[in-house]
Amino acid sequence: NLAVAANGDVLVLSSQGPEGTVYWFQPGSPSTELNVIPPTAAVPHANATTLLPGNWWNNAEFKDQYDAASDRFTTLAELFAQEVAKPKPREYVSPDGSLVLPAFRTFQQGPPNHLGWRWSDALQSYGFVGGKSGQRVLVSNESEAKIYSAMVGESGALTQLKPLFNRGGESVAVDGEGNVYVANGQIFVLDPTGKQLGVIEVPERPLQLVVGGDDSHTLFVLTHHSLYALKL
Repeated sequence: NLAVAANGDVLVLSSQGPEGTVYWFQPGSPSTELNVIPPTAAVPHANATTLLPGNWWNNAEFKDQYDAASDRFTTLAELFAQEVAKPKPREYVSPDGSLVLPAFRTFQQGPPNHLGWRWSDALQSYGFVGGKSGQRVLVSNESEAKIYSAMVGESGALTQLKPLFNRGGESVAVDGEGNVYVANGQIFVLDPTGKQLGVIEVPERPLQLVVGGDDSHTLFVLTHHSLYALKL
């Protein structure tokens, strides 16, 4: 995954290493000038943007979720709310201080390089969403197939979850007018309240959506094989 800092530096999240590695570089610089950002202890960042996975998977693979006392299983909604609310003890901070990527727990199998198997919420996501502490962002809980609005807290925690749309997806993006775009086979277009306005058909399955361009009126659509741009 990639992110762009306020000064134009590019952050790169890589699966290299036991816990993954975060790099940064300046566009146009020699390929030898690829720098590592080491993880540091998490501290408050009043004006920085926190990077969070745009889509999450919480299927309870790593723990038995049955409670014999109540004779019930933890629901997917409960699992999601518990997971996203956890603050992260470490973080990666861009050199200019404008971006903070929480260090999500990484499960490792195989050799301690990019050839091994890695799993974390950040590495599995198709893209990042960003928000400052106290702002709301939209994220997809793919396990439950639902889009949520959530409040960004300290150290990468998400709280005050509010369901927005009963269809999750690989990515969710918001334009300057608050309209929402959800990548799920095609692109579902919603108004700010979650009401569906229409569907944008794409020749290939969309994986990541980013609103940008002049005046933020272009929707960029990444697929496995192509990058599309659509004027909004």
